[in-house]
Formats: sequence, structure tokens, C-alpha cells
Amino acid sequence: MTGSSVRPPEATVLTGFRARDPNYWLEAICWLVIVLCALQISTFSFGRDQSIYAVVGDGILNGRMPYRDLWDFKPPGIFFVHALAQALFGKHMFSVRLLEVAALLGGVMCLRAISQQFFENRTVGMVGGAVGALIHAQMDFWHSGQPETFGVAFTWLALWLTLREPGKRMPWVALGVGLAFGAAALMKPPLGGGAIVAAAYLAQRARSREGGMKRALLLAGLVAVGAALPTLLSVLWFWARGAFGEMYWTLGEFTPGYTALSWEGRRAADMLYHAIEEAFFKFSALSAAGVVAAVAMRPLFTRERELLFVLLGVIAIQLAGIAMQGKFFAYHYAATLSLIAAIAGLGLYKLWLRCLQGGAGGVVAFFSFVVVAVPMRYAVRDLPQFFWERCAIRFQFLLQAPPYDSREAMDQELSYVADYNLASDRRVARAVAQRTGSNDTVYVWGFEPAIYWLSERRPASRYIYNVAQRSSWESEHARRGLMTELWKRPPKVIVVQARDVFPSVTGTSTDSRDELPSFPELYALVQAEYELVTRVDFFDVYQRSAEPQSSPP
Repeated sequence: MTGSSVRPPEATVLTGFRARDPNYWLEAICWLVIVLCALQISTFSFGRDQSIYAVVGDGILNGRMPYRDLWDFKPPGIFFVHALAQALFGKHMFSVRLLEVAALLGGVMCLRAISQQFFENRTVGMVGGAVGALIHAQMDFWHSGQPETFGVAFTWLALWLTLREPGKRMPWVALGVGLAFGAAALMKPPLGGGAIVAAAYLAQRARSREGGMKRALLLAGLVAVGAALPTLLSVLWFWARGAFGEMYWTLGEFTPGYTALSWEGRRAADMLYHAIEEAFFKFSALSAAGVVAAVAMRPLFTRERELLFVLLGVIAIQLAGIAMQGKFFAYHYAATLSLIAAIAGLGLYKLWLRCLQGGAGGVVAFFSFVVVAVPMRYAVRDLPQFFWERCAIRFQFLLQAPPYDSREAMDQELSYVADYNLASDRRVARAVAQRTGSNDTVYVWGFEPAIYWLSERRPASRYIYNVAQRSSWESEHARRGLMTELWKRPPKVIVVQARDVFPSVTGTSTDSRDELPSFPELYALVQAEYELVTRVDFFDVYQRSAEPQSSPP
């Protein structure tokens, strides 16, 4: 057990196994889990956040700019992803999910390569990849397809480059490591913090092997330069397109106020502890058991602890970022859960080797443990159906089996949570499309930008949802900007939403319909120039009945 790797005993001692290497069976099962999870992910439709990203991404393809022309307060990376998805695969809900599956598989391949590098055994990485894929699938449509989902793919690419055997091209590798972490930072800034761990690792390895501080500083500096480049290029792009001011107000003034909401009456130490506890133990019992096994069981590989320290360093920075946000939404953990799953894969592989010593009975015991651990805890538990029931419905959709032989039929059953219902958005979008022409603009006073995307109607304002106007901070600036835009491009239809209450997001406990009278300018506009023509579920649809006034009242 002291060599660079440990090979499992040959399967000749296991009754009923034909392959010489029992890892063959374990790896085959892992691939099966990953493929089935990827198929599930490919069927996910939009939640509320994905609708926002899709509208902005579609706008980018049509020459509009994030923040200036289509507003959200996420960093720009996720908008680029949705623009790329729609450019490659068309304006469909599955387009970005195909990129999401590609990101998942890319992460698995990087983990396999890292496993081969450190353990001379790709199966360890496969187990971790399978655990991560299962957690990802359990996050379902609402908590997947988020910035963290794509940021972790860049993180795995950066880690693979970092952990490769050093060679003559190490300066270029260091620059690539920085670029990958910089791309992750465009998705969510804390994800770029892994560059600190990578720079320290590369510098220490260069110093220990080559004995030169100059070389170590060079590599660390190149990582830093690479990490800064994506953000710098993004800022230059916004500056060149005349959108820097709006980007600065959004990310530099509005977003800090949004973050500050979560810190009222809370201590940093408590929030960090909460983030650690949730990340390691909330989302998956199988992952938690694997992490405990990885740490508690004695090392089987000489470089095992080296890899653990690198992964834990990156995880620590990400968890600090989650605690700083203070929202603790499930998707905030998406990137971190993939790294924790890699550690869990090592622990589960150790258990696998231990169980192999018991012959066929040990193999049965291992898989029995897995089968029992998986349903002990699911990643999210606020959806209307049981996870396996949702899986069955989605496979019926993939097979085009009635009654779920269309996306709308599947979404009617699956794509709703809390106050959000994709089927309602579709009904409202149809009502809007019927009452408007392709050149008309519409405005949604609410939190459902999917209506724009589904109706294929252009928003009358950059504010494709109204959190900025309903917030307890910066609302005056946002309301003034909204009214200026509505007077310039009077919408043919205004949709007012009810039951969209988000105290942790807006800082208030009222919905859009109730809050409309507290916005006198917009309320007066609706009352004077629009009439209620229909109600669809929890949406009031107003159509313009009078010509717009020549100037604001």
C-alpha cells in the first residue's frame, strides 16, 4: 500500500465475474449513471433565472447589450453562454441544456485525467464524476443551468492544467490556468478565487523541483495575468459598446445592496459555518459518506493528500464566496458540490477496494450501501414529485411516449415550483402574442421574463423584470430609468403579475400587483392609457386603449 497506486485484486476470486479487472464493472456502472443523468439534464426546461439569461443572450445575438439594453445583475459570463447556445442550436430551451451536458461531460473527462495522473487509475475519477452527475440531475430545472453550473467546467479545466506533470511549456500552461479561472470568474467572481490555490501550487512545485524563486514567481504571475484577462476584455467590450456606465451601476452599486440584505443581523462566522455544513452534508448522503471515508481511511496512494489539499483549498474559497452572498440558494453550491463529489469518489473507491476483499458478498454489500445511501437525501426537496417519478416522466418525453410526448405536456407536470409555473407563462405569452404584432413592444411588471422569450415580443424597457424597481435600495434610479424608456417606446401590452413575493431578493413582502400603486408614475400610466382585457392565472393583461401622451405628466 505504499506505491504510487493500488490495483484492485483480480476478479478471479469473485464468483460470476468475467472481466479480469473488477474496476471494469464499477466504471461501466459509473458511465451508465453519468449518461442517464445527462439525458435527464438535456430535458430540463427553463426556470425563472434561465429565462432571464435566455432573453439577454438572445438580445446579444441581435446587437443589444447586457445591463444597458437588457438588465440583470448577474456577471456577464452566463449571458455569453446563452448567446452561444442559441447561436449554435437555435432558440430552444434545450439549446443551453446541450451546453450544460457538454460542460458536465467535460468536467468528468478532466477528473478522469486528474485521477490517472495522481492514482494511475481513472476509475477513482469516474466514481466522483458519477456522484457529481447524480447530484447535478437532482438539482433539476430550477437550480441547474446557472452560472455556477458552467463555472465549474472552467474550474475543472483549470485544475487539470494545474495538476499536469510539469514540462517545458509550463509558462503557457500557467497562463491557461489563469484564463480558465478568469472565465469561471465571469460566471461568478468567487469561482475565480481558485487561481490563488493554483498559483501557489505551481509556484511551490517549480521551486521544489527547479529550485528557483524567479521561476516560481513567473508562473504565479502568469496565472494572475491570465485570470485578469477575461474580465479586462469584457470591460473593454462594454466600454467600446457604450454600456460601461450601466454595467458599473449594476455590478458596482445595485448588486452590493442586494448582497447586504442577507447580512442584516447575521455574523460572518455563523454564515461560513452554515455554508460548510450545507455543502458537505445537505445535498447528498452518498457524497457525505464518501468524504468521510476519504478522510478517515488511510491513504492508498502516495499523492492522495496532495490532491485533497488542492481540492479543499479551492472549495474553501468557493464556500467563503457563498457565505459572502448570504442567500444560500441551492444552485450557489453547484460548483462546490462537483469538487466535493470528487473527494467523495476517492472515499467510495476506498470502500470498494475494501469490499472486494470480501468476494462477491463484499461487492453486494458495497452496492447495497450505495442503493440505501442515495435516497437518504436528495439535492433539492421543494419540487412537487419524487425525484424518480420526475425521471420517469422525462424518459417518457425522450421516448415520445404519451401522455408526455411534447415539451408542453411534460412542463405542465414538472416545470413549476413555489409561485413559478412555466405553463402559466406560456398561456400569458400566447395571450400577448395574439394582441400584438411582431414589431410591437410589451412590458411585464413582474418577475417573468419568459413571457418575452415565449411570445417573441421585444421588451419595452431594459428592465425585463422589476426587482430593481421594487428593491429597498436604488429603486429611485431604476424607476426613473424605467419610465423614461416606457415613454420612449410605449408598450402595446402591459402584464401585471401577482403572488411574486421575494423578501430575500427585493427586501419587501408585497407582490408586483400590490406594489404597483406605490409606483405613482407607472400606476398613472396604466390607469390612463391601458385597459384590463384579460386575466390569465395570476397575471393581469392590459392593452393600450389611448394614444400615448406627447410628454410624461
